[in-house]
Amino acid sequence: MIPCPAEVRWGSTLANAMRRIPFAFLVANFFAALIMAQSQSKPENLHNLCEAWGVIVSSNRSIAEGMKIELVREGEARPQSTRVIQGAFDFRSIHPGIYHFRVIDRSGNTVVWKTQSLKGIDDHVIIYLPYEISEPSLKNVVSRGELNHKIPRQAQNAFRTALKAEELGNLPESIEAFKKALTIDPLFVEAEINLAMQYNRSRQPEQAITHAQRAFEMRSGDPDAARTLAMILLDAKHYVQIERVARLMLMKQQAVWEMHGLLAISLIGQRRNLDEAFAHLELAAKNFPIARWLIANTLIEAGLPELAAVQINNYLKSSANQCERESMESWVASLVQSESNMAATE
Repeated sequence: MIPCPAEVRWGSTLANAMRRIPFAFLVANFFAALIMAQSQSKPENLHNLCEAWGVIVSSNRSIAEGMKIELVREGEARPQSTRVIQGAFDFRSIHPGIYHFRVIDRSGNTVVWKTQSLKGIDDHVIIYLPYEISEPSLKNVVSRGELNHKIPRQAQNAFRTALKAEELGNLPESIEAFKKALTIDPLFVEAEINLAMQYNRSRQPEQAITHAQRAFEMRSGDPDAARTLAMILLDAKHYVQIERVARLMLMKQQAVWEMHGLLAISLIGQRRNLDEAFAHLELAAKNFPIARWLIANTLIEAGLPELAAVQINNYLKSSANQCERESMESWVASLVQSESNMAATE
Protein backbone atom coordinates (compact mmCIF):
# COMPACT_ATOMS: atom_id res chain seq x y z
CA MET A 1 0.00 0.00 0.00
CA ILE A 2 1.30 3.47 -0.90
CA PRO A 3 1.84 5.25 2.43
CA CYS A 4 -0.63 8.09 2.83
CA PRO A 5 0.44 11.29 4.58
CA ALA A 6 -1.50 10.37 7.72
CA GLU A 7 0.38 7.08 8.00
CA VAL A 8 3.71 8.87 7.76
CA ARG A 9 2.79 11.18 10.62
CA TRP A 10 1.54 8.33 12.82
CA GLY A 11 4.97 6.73 12.95
CA SER A 12 5.92 3.09 12.47
CA THR A 13 4.24 1.67 15.57
CA LEU A 14 0.65 2.47 14.61
CA ALA A 15 1.27 1.89 10.90
CA ASN A 16 2.64 -1.59 11.63
CA ALA A 17 -0.28 -2.32 13.94
CA MET A 18 -2.75 -1.26 11.25
CA ARG A 19 -1.35 -3.66 8.70
CA ARG A 20 -0.83 -6.65 10.96
CA ILE A 21 -4.00 -6.98 13.01
CA PRO A 22 -6.56 -8.34 10.51
CA PHE A 23 -4.54 -11.02 8.82
CA ALA A 24 -4.00 -13.67 11.46
CA PHE A 25 -6.87 -15.83 10.28
CA LEU A 26 -7.11 -18.81 12.61
CA VAL A 27 -9.47 -21.01 10.66
CA ALA A 28 -9.15 -24.20 12.63
CA ASN A 29 -12.93 -24.58 12.43
CA PHE A 30 -12.56 -25.90 8.87
CA PHE A 31 -10.86 -29.05 10.12
CA ALA A 32 -11.39 -28.97 13.88
CA ALA A 33 -13.95 -31.76 13.81
CA LEU A 34 -11.80 -33.86 11.54
CA ILE A 35 -8.65 -33.45 13.60
CA MET A 36 -10.42 -33.91 16.93
CA ALA A 37 -11.83 -37.17 15.63
CA GLN A 38 -8.28 -38.47 15.45
CA SER A 39 -7.14 -37.25 18.87
CA GLN A 40 -8.57 -40.17 20.82
CA SER A 41 -6.53 -42.75 18.95
CA LYS A 42 -3.36 -40.75 18.44
CA PRO A 43 -0.19 -42.01 20.20
CA GLU A 44 0.71 -40.16 23.36
CA ASN A 45 4.12 -39.11 22.05
CA LEU A 46 2.44 -37.41 19.10
CA HIS A 47 0.15 -35.49 21.47
CA ASN A 48 3.24 -34.12 23.20
CA LEU A 49 4.77 -33.12 19.88
CA CYS A 50 1.73 -31.64 18.16
CA GLU A 51 -0.20 -29.64 20.70
CA ALA A 52 -0.15 -26.47 18.56
CA TRP A 53 0.96 -26.41 14.94
CA GLY A 54 0.21 -24.55 11.78
CA VAL A 55 1.30 -22.89 8.58
CA ILE A 56 2.16 -19.42 7.35
CA VAL A 57 0.36 -18.58 4.11
CA SER A 58 2.18 -16.11 1.90
CA SER A 59 2.12 -15.24 -1.78
CA ASN A 60 5.93 -15.28 -1.57
CA ARG A 61 6.94 -18.35 0.44
CA SER A 62 10.59 -17.30 0.71
CA ILE A 63 9.57 -14.15 2.65
CA ALA A 64 8.06 -16.20 5.49
CA GLU A 65 10.91 -18.67 5.69
CA GLY A 66 12.85 -18.33 8.94
CA MET A 67 10.44 -15.86 10.52
CA LYS A 68 10.20 -16.16 14.28
CA ILE A 69 6.88 -17.03 15.94
CA GLU A 70 6.36 -16.35 19.63
CA LEU A 71 3.57 -17.89 21.68
CA VAL A 72 2.80 -16.79 25.23
CA ARG A 73 -0.06 -17.76 27.48
CA GLU A 74 -2.08 -14.88 28.90
CA GLY A 75 -0.78 -13.90 32.32
CA GLU A 76 2.64 -15.44 31.73
CA ALA A 77 5.79 -13.50 30.92
CA ARG A 78 8.06 -15.92 29.09
CA PRO A 79 7.04 -16.87 25.52
CA GLN A 80 7.86 -20.02 23.62
CA SER A 81 9.44 -19.37 20.25
CA THR A 82 10.00 -21.29 17.05
CA ARG A 83 10.93 -20.64 13.43
CA VAL A 84 8.97 -21.06 10.22
CA ILE A 85 10.47 -23.96 8.27
CA GLN A 86 9.11 -24.62 4.78
CA GLY A 87 6.03 -22.61 5.65
CA ALA A 88 5.17 -24.54 8.84
CA PHE A 89 5.73 -24.33 12.61
CA ASP A 90 4.78 -26.15 15.82
CA PHE A 91 4.85 -25.73 19.59
CA ARG A 92 5.00 -28.25 22.43
CA SER A 93 3.76 -28.32 26.02
CA ILE A 94 0.63 -26.27 25.42
CA HIS A 95 -2.02 -26.17 28.12
CA PRO A 96 -5.59 -24.97 27.49
CA GLY A 97 -5.95 -21.23 27.73
CA ILE A 98 -5.76 -17.89 25.93
CA TYR A 99 -2.56 -17.34 23.98
CA HIS A 100 -0.91 -14.50 22.08
CA PHE A 101 0.83 -15.25 18.76
CA ARG A 102 3.41 -12.90 17.30
CA VAL A 103 5.10 -13.31 13.92
CA ILE A 104 8.41 -11.45 13.80
CA ASP A 105 10.36 -10.73 10.62
CA ARG A 106 14.13 -10.87 10.16
CA SER A 107 14.44 -7.21 11.16
CA GLY A 108 12.74 -7.86 14.51
CA ASN A 109 9.43 -6.20 13.57
CA THR A 110 6.15 -7.79 14.63
CA VAL A 111 4.22 -8.19 11.37
CA VAL A 112 1.28 -10.30 12.60
CA TRP A 113 -0.14 -10.81 16.04
CA LYS A 114 -3.26 -12.51 17.31
CA THR A 115 -4.95 -13.55 20.54
CA GLN A 116 -6.64 -16.96 20.47
CA SER A 117 -8.01 -19.58 22.82
CA LEU A 118 -6.26 -22.94 22.45
CA LYS A 119 -7.50 -26.35 23.55
CA GLY A 120 -4.01 -27.77 24.12
CA ILE A 121 -4.66 -30.72 21.78
CA ASP A 122 -4.04 -30.48 18.02
CA ASP A 123 -4.68 -26.76 17.66
CA HIS A 124 -4.10 -26.04 13.97
CA VAL A 125 -3.38 -22.41 13.19
CA ILE A 126 -3.29 -20.80 9.75
CA ILE A 127 -1.69 -17.36 9.71
CA TYR A 128 -1.98 -15.29 6.55
CA LEU A 129 0.90 -12.91 5.91
CA PRO A 130 -0.35 -9.51 4.69
CA TYR A 131 0.37 -8.74 1.03
CA GLU A 132 2.08 -5.55 2.17
CA ILE A 133 4.74 -7.83 3.66
CA SER A 134 4.80 -10.71 1.17
CA GLU A 135 4.26 -8.82 -2.08
CA PRO A 136 4.40 -5.02 -1.65
CA SER A 137 3.84 -4.29 -5.35
CA LEU A 138 0.27 -5.60 -5.06
CA LYS A 139 -0.56 -2.95 -2.45
CA ASN A 140 -0.20 0.03 -4.81
CA VAL A 141 -3.95 0.23 -5.30
CA VAL A 142 -5.15 3.13 -3.16
CA SER A 143 -7.11 5.83 -4.91
CA ARG A 144 -6.11 9.47 -5.18
CA GLY A 145 -8.94 10.29 -2.80
CA GLU A 146 -7.57 7.89 -0.21
CA LEU A 147 -4.06 9.30 -0.60
CA ASN A 148 -5.44 12.76 0.17
CA HIS A 149 -7.60 11.52 3.02
CA LYS A 150 -6.31 12.54 6.45
CA ILE A 151 -7.58 10.44 9.33
CA PRO A 152 -8.47 12.63 12.35
CA ARG A 153 -6.36 12.24 15.47
CA GLN A 154 -9.42 11.21 17.52
CA ALA A 155 -10.02 8.31 15.12
CA GLN A 156 -6.36 7.33 15.38
CA ASN A 157 -6.63 7.30 19.18
CA ALA A 158 -9.78 5.17 19.08
CA PHE A 159 -8.00 2.77 16.72
CA ARG A 160 -5.09 2.47 19.16
CA THR A 161 -7.52 1.76 22.00
CA ALA A 162 -9.18 -0.95 19.93
CA LEU A 163 -5.86 -2.61 19.13
CA LYS A 164 -4.88 -2.59 22.80
CA ALA A 165 -8.20 -4.14 23.81
CA GLU A 166 -7.77 -6.77 21.10
CA GLU A 167 -4.30 -7.62 22.37
CA LEU A 168 -5.68 -8.01 25.90
CA GLY A 169 -8.48 -10.25 24.65
CA ASN A 170 -11.25 -7.77 25.43
CA LEU A 171 -13.44 -8.33 22.38
CA PRO A 172 -16.44 -6.10 23.33
CA GLU A 173 -14.21 -3.12 24.15
CA SER A 174 -12.27 -3.64 20.93
CA ILE A 175 -15.48 -3.64 18.87
CA GLU A 176 -16.75 -0.47 20.52
CA ALA A 177 -13.46 1.34 19.97
CA PHE A 178 -13.33 0.39 16.28
CA LYS A 179 -16.94 1.58 15.94
CA LYS A 180 -15.96 4.86 17.57
CA ALA A 181 -13.08 5.28 15.10
CA LEU A 182 -15.52 4.77 12.22
CA THR A 183 -18.06 7.18 13.70
CA ILE A 184 -15.35 9.83 13.70
CA ASP A 185 -14.05 8.86 10.24
CA PRO A 186 -16.35 6.67 8.10
CA LEU A 187 -13.57 6.33 5.49
CA PHE A 188 -11.10 4.66 7.87
CA VAL A 189 -10.59 1.45 5.85
CA GLU A 190 -8.34 -0.34 8.32
CA ALA A 191 -10.89 0.22 11.09
CA GLU A 192 -13.58 -1.34 8.85
CA ILE A 193 -11.41 -4.40 8.21
CA ASN A 194 -10.54 -4.82 11.87
CA LEU A 195 -14.14 -4.37 12.98
CA ALA A 196 -15.22 -7.02 10.48
CA MET A 197 -12.72 -9.47 11.95
CA GLN A 198 -13.84 -8.74 15.50
CA TYR A 199 -17.48 -9.30 14.61
CA ASN A 200 -16.49 -12.57 12.96
CA ARG A 201 -14.70 -13.67 16.11
CA SER A 202 -17.77 -12.81 18.17
CA ARG A 203 -19.98 -15.01 15.93
CA GLN A 204 -21.85 -12.12 14.34
CA PRO A 205 -21.35 -13.08 10.67
CA GLU A 206 -23.80 -10.64 9.07
CA GLN A 207 -22.21 -7.68 10.85
CA ALA A 208 -18.77 -9.00 9.89
CA ILE A 209 -19.75 -9.33 6.24
CA THR A 210 -21.27 -5.85 6.17
CA HIS A 211 -18.06 -4.18 7.36
CA ALA A 212 -15.75 -6.37 5.28
CA GLN A 213 -17.86 -5.60 2.20
CA ARG A 214 -17.69 -1.88 2.95
CA ALA A 215 -13.89 -2.03 3.23
CA PHE A 216 -13.66 -3.99 -0.02
CA GLU A 217 -15.83 -1.45 -1.83
CA MET A 218 -13.70 1.42 -0.59
CA ARG A 219 -10.52 -0.35 -1.71
CA SER A 220 -11.77 -2.92 -4.21
CA GLY A 221 -8.40 -3.71 -5.78
CA ASP A 222 -6.69 -4.33 -2.45
CA PRO A 223 -5.76 -8.01 -1.99
CA ASP A 224 -5.89 -7.89 1.81
CA ALA A 225 -9.38 -6.32 1.82
CA ALA A 226 -10.47 -8.98 -0.68
CA ARG A 227 -8.94 -11.75 1.42
CA THR A 228 -10.67 -10.48 4.57
CA LEU A 229 -14.06 -10.42 2.87
CA ALA A 230 -13.58 -13.77 1.13
CA MET A 231 -12.47 -15.61 4.27
CA ILE A 232 -15.37 -14.23 6.32
CA LEU A 233 -17.74 -15.27 3.52
CA LEU A 234 -16.11 -18.70 3.50
CA ASP A 235 -16.63 -19.04 7.23
CA ALA A 236 -20.33 -18.26 6.63
CA LYS A 237 -20.46 -20.52 3.54
CA HIS A 238 -21.66 -17.69 1.30
CA TYR A 239 -20.24 -19.25 -1.83
CA VAL A 240 -22.03 -17.08 -4.42
CA GLN A 241 -20.54 -13.92 -2.91
CA ILE A 242 -17.08 -15.53 -2.75
CA GLU A 243 -17.31 -16.24 -6.48
CA ARG A 244 -18.07 -12.58 -7.19
CA VAL A 245 -15.10 -11.37 -5.16
CA ALA A 246 -12.71 -13.91 -6.69
CA ARG A 247 -13.75 -13.22 -10.28
CA LEU A 248 -13.47 -9.46 -9.76
CA MET A 249 -9.98 -9.81 -8.31
CA LEU A 250 -8.91 -12.11 -11.14
CA MET A 251 -10.14 -9.52 -13.65
CA LYS A 252 -7.94 -6.99 -11.85
CA GLN A 253 -5.05 -9.50 -11.80
CA GLN A 254 -4.68 -9.12 -8.04
CA ALA A 255 -3.83 -11.95 -5.60
CA VAL A 256 -4.18 -14.29 -8.57
CA TRP A 257 -3.20 -17.64 -7.05
CA GLU A 258 -5.26 -17.19 -3.90
CA MET A 259 -8.28 -16.01 -5.88
CA HIS A 260 -8.07 -19.05 -8.17
CA GLY A 261 -8.26 -21.19 -5.03
CA LEU A 262 -11.19 -19.27 -3.57
CA LEU A 263 -13.04 -19.41 -6.90
CA ALA A 264 -12.59 -23.19 -6.95
CA ILE A 265 -13.97 -23.47 -3.42
CA SER A 266 -16.94 -21.25 -4.28
CA LEU A 267 -17.90 -23.33 -7.32
CA ILE A 268 -17.69 -26.61 -5.42
CA GLY A 269 -19.69 -25.07 -2.57
CA GLN A 270 -22.40 -24.22 -5.10
CA ARG A 271 -22.27 -27.77 -6.54
CA ARG A 272 -21.68 -26.54 -10.08
CA ASN A 273 -19.03 -26.32 -12.78
CA LEU A 274 -16.76 -28.93 -11.16
CA ASP A 275 -14.47 -29.08 -14.19
CA GLU A 276 -13.90 -25.33 -14.01
CA ALA A 277 -13.44 -25.58 -10.22
CA PHE A 278 -10.68 -28.15 -10.49
CA ALA A 279 -8.99 -26.21 -13.29
CA HIS A 280 -8.83 -23.17 -10.98
CA LEU A 281 -7.61 -25.37 -8.13
CA GLU A 282 -4.68 -26.66 -10.18
CA LEU A 283 -3.73 -23.09 -11.10
CA ALA A 284 -3.93 -22.06 -7.44
CA ALA A 285 -1.99 -25.00 -6.05
CA LYS A 286 1.20 -24.08 -7.94
CA ASN A 287 1.80 -21.09 -5.67
CA PHE A 288 -0.97 -21.46 -3.09
CA PRO A 289 -0.78 -25.16 -2.11
CA ILE A 290 -2.97 -24.74 0.96
CA ALA A 291 -5.89 -24.32 -1.47
CA ARG A 292 -6.03 -28.14 -1.57
CA TRP A 293 -6.28 -28.22 2.23
CA LEU A 294 -9.04 -25.60 2.29
CA ILE A 295 -11.07 -27.17 -0.50
CA ALA A 296 -11.24 -30.61 1.16
CA ASN A 297 -13.85 -29.48 3.67
CA THR A 298 -16.04 -28.07 0.90
CA LEU A 299 -15.72 -31.32 -1.05
CA ILE A 300 -16.98 -33.25 1.98
CA GLU A 301 -19.92 -30.86 2.33
CA ALA A 302 -20.69 -31.47 -1.35
CA GLY A 303 -20.77 -35.23 -0.78
CA LEU A 304 -17.40 -35.91 -2.43
CA PRO A 305 -15.24 -37.35 0.38
CA GLU A 306 -13.11 -39.45 -1.97
CA LEU A 307 -12.05 -36.32 -3.86
CA ALA A 308 -11.35 -34.60 -0.53
CA ALA A 309 -8.95 -37.41 0.39
CA VAL A 310 -7.23 -37.05 -3.00
CA GLN A 311 -6.67 -33.33 -2.40
CA ILE A 312 -5.27 -33.89 1.09
CA ASN A 313 -2.88 -36.54 -0.22
CA ASN A 314 -1.75 -34.17 -2.97
CA TYR A 315 -1.28 -31.40 -0.44
CA LEU A 316 0.83 -33.66 1.77
CA LYS A 317 3.31 -34.12 -1.07
CA SER A 318 4.47 -30.56 -0.39
CA SER A 319 4.20 -30.75 3.41
CA ALA A 320 7.33 -31.23 5.50
CA ASN A 321 5.78 -30.66 8.93
CA GLN A 322 5.46 -33.84 10.97
CA CYS A 323 2.45 -32.64 12.99
CA GLU A 324 0.56 -31.63 9.88
CA ARG A 325 1.39 -34.87 8.09
CA GLU A 326 0.39 -37.07 11.03
CA SER A 327 -2.99 -35.41 11.53
CA MET A 328 -3.84 -35.27 7.83
CA GLU A 329 -2.74 -38.85 7.16
CA SER A 330 -4.75 -40.02 10.16
CA TRP A 331 -7.77 -38.14 8.86
CA VAL A 332 -7.45 -39.68 5.39
CA ALA A 333 -7.15 -43.17 6.90
CA SER A 334 -10.23 -42.52 9.03
CA LEU A 335 -12.16 -41.32 5.99
CA VAL A 336 -11.23 -44.39 3.99
CA GLN A 337 -12.26 -46.64 6.88
CA SER A 338 -15.56 -44.79 7.25
CA GLU A 339 -16.29 -45.21 3.56
CA SER A 340 -15.48 -48.92 3.77
CA ASN A 341 -17.79 -49.37 6.74
CA MET A 342 -20.63 -47.61 4.94
CA ALA A 343 -20.13 -49.76 1.85
CA ALA A 344 -20.20 -52.93 3.97
CA THR A 345 -23.56 -52.03 5.52
CA GLU A 346 -25.24 -51.25 2.21
